[in-house]
Amino acid sequence: MGHDLGYAALALIATTVYYIAFLVFRVSARRMEPLRGSRPFRVARLMLTDPVWLGGGLLLFLGLGYEVVAFQQMPLAVAQPIFAVSLVLLVGYAVWFLGERLSVREWASVALFVLATVLIGLSATGDGTPEAKATLVGTLRTPWTMLAICAPAVIIAGLVWLVGDRRAGGRHARKLAGVAYGIGAGACAGLAEAGIRGISLVYADTGSLRAVLESAYPYLTLGLAALALGQLQIALQRCRVAIVAVVLTVIGRTYLIVSSTVLFGEEWPRDALPFLLRAAGFVLALVALVTFPRYEEPGATGALPQRAARRKGVRALP
Repeated sequence: MGHDLGYAALALIATTVYYIAFLVFRVSARRMEPLRGSRPFRVARLMLTDPVWLGGGLLLFLGLGYEVVAFQQMPLAVAQPIFAVSLVLLVGYAVWFLGERLSVREWASVALFVLATVLIGLSATGDGTPEAKATLVGTLRTPWTMLAICAPAVIIAGLVWLVGDRRAGGRHARKLAGVAYGIGAGACAGLAEAGIRGISLVYADTGSLRAVLESAYPYLTLGLAALALGQLQIALQRCRVAIVAVVLTVIGRTYLIVSSTVLFGEEWPRDALPFLLRAAGFVLALVALVTFPRYEEPGATGALPQRAARRKGVRALP
């Protein structure tokens, strides 16, 4: 019992550190020139040369690393509610300290997302043993399974970048909402986490670093993590951290579960109650996505960051 509580405490701390990184990225984004997805190398240069962003990146990977350690020792039914608690704390911080405002419709969507996360956690049964056998050579010879998993995430991220960078004309044109960026970054982040899980499974099975490097998972993690971080930084410059973080996390966890069924042979629950809980969680997540507004409302991003940006003379984004 004490052992489980220790891992639960570690998971909560790790997840909190993970979300603190989002706040650091937010500070970094407000200091940067306007970022555009159509210029990815410029985005990467601005990120990698900003010490504040690098500090946030260190926190992100520390939190993620300890999450992997903790969650390997915990059932999904315990891990998912911890994510939900951390999400609530992050949203509360964004509202109270960053001056972000959420409409009633957005609060309802956030609540649905949190409930969906808990239901998916409660659906875990612990049946089956996941396996990671995809070698790099085998993936290059028959890439169709990996492409089928990667293509939706990359396409979604690309579409969000294109739409978000399109200049909307008109006096009352509004910015694309954080839900769109959260979907794009979340799909990539979920697939990157699937790669991390693949790395841990290969190492646990073989105990060999060479076997890990010969698998496809390190390269899957690096490539998709780069896409997710780039889109996250653009999103945090334009949208509210509360919305972006919630959508990214839930979409990421959902994509992780879906991709794990293909990559690692994990099965959906077969018993009626766990199956219904997981199905209900996915349905609620979809309803929350549909409910979220497509565009940012004027003044919702928080007055304090906007005033600070004006004092620094940062040019406003279109």
